[in-house]
Parts: sequence; C-alpha cells; structure tokens
Amino acid sequence: MAEQTGTFPHAYRRTFTRAYRRTFTIGRSWLFFLRWNDTFFDGILVLSNARAVKTEIKLLKSAIWRFIDMGTIRKSGLRAFTGIFFFSLAAFFYADFTAVIHAATPAEMEKIFSRAADKYLAKDWPGAIEDLKKVIADDPGNLRAVGLLGRALTSQAADLAAKGELGKALSVVDEALTYSPELKDAADTKTKIVKEIKQLEEKDAEGRSRRAYAEQRRKEEAASRQSQEEEYNKKIENEKRQRELREKNLLEQVNRQSKEILDRKEEIEILRQQTNTIATKWLMYFSIAVLLSIAVSYYVSSKIVDNIASRTRRQLADSSDRMTELVNDLAQKSNATESLTELKNSHAEIVSQLANQRSNPMEEKLLAQTENLIKVVEQAQGASDGAVNNIEFDDVSSRRVITDISPSTRSRAKSVVSIAQTINNPSLAARLIAPYLNDGSNRVRATAAAEMFKFDPAASENTLKDMAASESKWDRLSAAWAAGEIAQLSVMETLEILIEDYEPLVKARAVAAAKKAEEKMKGKFPATLRVKLSRGK
Repeated sequence: MAEQTGTFPHAYRRTFTRAYRRTFTIGRSWLFFLRWNDTFFDGILVLSNARAVKTEIKLLKSAIWRFIDMGTIRKSGLRAFTGIFFFSLAAFFYADFTAVIHAATPAEMEKIFSRAADKYLAKDWPGAIEDLKKVIADDPGNLRAVGLLGRALTSQAADLAAKGELGKALSVVDEALTYSPELKDAADTKTKIVKEIKQLEEKDAEGRSRRAYAEQRRKEEAASRQSQEEEYNKKIENEKRQRELREKNLLEQVNRQSKEILDRKEEIEILRQQTNTIATKWLMYFSIAVLLSIAVSYYVSSKIVDNIASRTRRQLADSSDRMTELVNDLAQKSNATESLTELKNSHAEIVSQLANQRSNPMEEKLLAQTENLIKVVEQAQGASDGAVNNIEFDDVSSRRVITDISPSTRSRAKSVVSIAQTINNPSLAARLIAPYLNDGSNRVRATAAAEMFKFDPAASENTLKDMAASESKWDRLSAAWAAGEIAQLSVMETLEILIEDYEPLVKARAVAAAKKAEEKMKGKFPATLRVKLSRGK
C-alpha cells in the first residue's frame, strides 16, 4: 500500500532500479557464457536462463500491474504512460526482453524449445535447427531461440567443414551469422571455412593446370602416335606389296620349274623306253658274259685252291716224315737235350717256310680279271663318275623314287650278288667283294655290305655305319635297305638311328626294312626298335 500511496516517479525509480540491477546481472552472466562454444557451458546457459526467466517474468508482471494500478488510482494517464514507456525502453535495451516475450509464448512453443535444447545437447544439429526455426517462425523476437539457433548452425557448419563439405558449411555459417551477427564462434568458423576454401581453390587451380598440361601432353602424344601409326601403316603396305610381288615371282618360278620337271620326266620316260628297247639285248649279252667270267673265275680259283691244298698236304706230309725221322734219331741218340733243340729248330724252319710263302699267282690273276671285267662293262655302258643317278617324283605315282637308272651301276651290284652266290670259299669271296665296299654308288656299296656280312660281319657293319652317318640321303636310304636284308641283331642299331631320320624317304625305307627284319628275326627282334616302329606307323 505504501508503494501505491507514493508518487509515481518515486515508485517508478525504485522499481526500475531493482529491475535494472537484476536484468543487468542476468545479461552479464548471459554474455559471459556466450563466449564459450562448448556443449557443457551451453547446457548450463540454457538451465540458468530458464531459472532467470521464471524470476524475471514474475518481477515484470508485478511491475507492469503496479504501473497500471498507479496510473488508474492516481488517474494520471500521462504518468502511467511515461512509466510504461521508460520501463519498456529500459527492458528493451538493458534487460533480457525474452522474459517479456516468453510470458506471452504458448506452452506448445515452450515444449518445442525444450525439445530443441535437448537435441542441441545431444548434438543433433539438424533436429535442433528445425525445432528452433519453428519457434522463431512463431515468435520472431525469442532471443533465446535465436541465440541457440546461431550456435546450432555454427556447430553444424563446423561438422560439415570437418567432413569436407565446405560449400554447404559456408552457407550454414552465413545463415548462423544472419540470425546472430555478433556470434564470435560463427565468425571464427566462417573465417576458417573461407581459408580452407581458398586453399582448396588454390589446389584446384594447380590441379587444373596440371590436368591442362596432362591433357596437352596426351593430345601431343596422341598426335605423335597417330603419325607413327600412319608411317607404320604405310611401311606395312609397302612391305605387303613387295611381298606379294615376290610371292608372285616365286609362284611363276615354281610353275615354270614344275613345267620343266614334267617335260624332263616325259623326256626321261621316252629315253628309258628307247634304252630298254635298244640296250636290253646288249645288257643280256654283258650279263651272260659276266656270268661266264664269274664261272670261269670260279673254276680257275677252284683249281688254284685244289693245287694249294695238295701242295700244302705234301708239305705237311714231308714235315711229318721229317718229324718222324727226327723222333727216330732222338730215340737212337743218348743226349735228349740236343735232340729236342734240333726238333725245335726244324719245326721253326718249316713254319718260316710256310709264313714266307707268297700267295698263289692264279688268285691274283682272278682278282685282276674281275676288275678288268667291271671296267669292260663300264666302258660299254659309260663309266660311273660317282654321281647319283636317281629320280624322285613330286606328284603321286606308283613309285616315289627310281634309283640307279644307269646300267653300269646295276651290273656292278649284280656282280656282287653273283660272286657271293657262286664262290664257296668264304675268304676268296670276301676278298673279291671287299673292293665293292668302297664303290662310288650307294646301291653297289649297300649290296656289297649285305653280301659281305656272310663272310666278314665287321667290315659289313663298318660300311653300314659310314653310310648311315653320311650327309647324302641316298647313302642313308641304301644303308636302311641293307640292314633290313641282313636282319641280324648287330645291325639293328643302325635301323634304330635311321627310323628317326629327318628325311621322309629315309624314314619310310627304314620303317619298311624294320618290318622285313621283324618278320625274319621274329622273337629276336629288339623291343626298343619295335616301340620306335609302332611310333613310326
């Protein structure tokens, strides 16, 4: 009642002073806590503001009703209006005007603000911002909501900047400064974001320059590569044309040579027919002459051998008689040592006479006669100059190869066979066949090796090994044939080598010879050669 009876200016001053002190204290604590951008202090700030607001609401309500009551009782509208004006001005500039606004805020907005504060403390920035914007949309003068929204936006901007979303963070911090221009944390956050954006732009500019340089290099390399490809394609085209030209020339040469070969084959066939019609009679004559010569040689050699045998028997009989005389003399003499010495000397003399005895002149004449006969055949048919007279057909024919078309070569080969079949003395036959092992014709050498194996296996095997190691495919082919004709275990090694020859003709002949040897040897045929033969098939 004392307050009601006092003058209005006195009551106004006292009430204004008390409200000013309280609001100044609250505002100072408010500014102190605004300096800290920390969740803990934000929570304390929200709680302290809530307690201060309740007290402030009560004080402001009582002050307002007091001024209204004083103006009504005193019936002084001017004083009441003046008091309300100054109080409103003081509350606007010096006090937390939120209390006045909050007094008129509905309970639903208060719940939304409380929920926003809880979300803010839980660092749910989007949820807090959404609720605070609802409160501000309903009550634009709610300073608590505005300040908390500014800090929430600043925190969200800091999180976005930490994630690297600088553009979005800058827009959010600008929005925070729009709501709270004096918020230091928002200004610092914006400065930091702008600095990071500038650094990123500088890096982007450097990256763009590098990308531009890389793009330029790529274009230059692509142009260089394209020019190289064009040059390479031109070079390939030139080489292709040259190769086609060479292939065309080679094809023409092959066709021309094939035609020449066919013409020569026809000429050879004509010559062969003419030779067969003309030389067959002479060949028969010479063959008969050779056989007669061989028969005469055999008869003469038989006589020579008989003479040698009879003379040897006579010498042995004489030596036996002398030995008998020596034994009788030994029996008559008393000194046995002298008799034994005399017996040794006599035996040595007989052996020396037999060792120093020259070979029979008739045998040497027989060998010379055989050589002269071969020379006569060669002079009649043409001497063999060591060349290989073989014909190999490229096209399909009944025979792939025709060997030794020379009659002289065939005659020498048949002579070797005749010697082996007509002469019964092995040593004499071996001496007669031995010169043919060094003949210039592969056919004659192979025939001589095949026939010589009956009399001298070592000489035959050496000849086959030399022919198998020769570079001439005709020598290797003839060696394979001879090994198949011999069909003995000692020459199968030669067949094992020739059956793997790189020349198809030699390999085919070796396979045929191995099959023939397998039929002759049967169980004695080597297992390794049988395996190679199965592979060769």
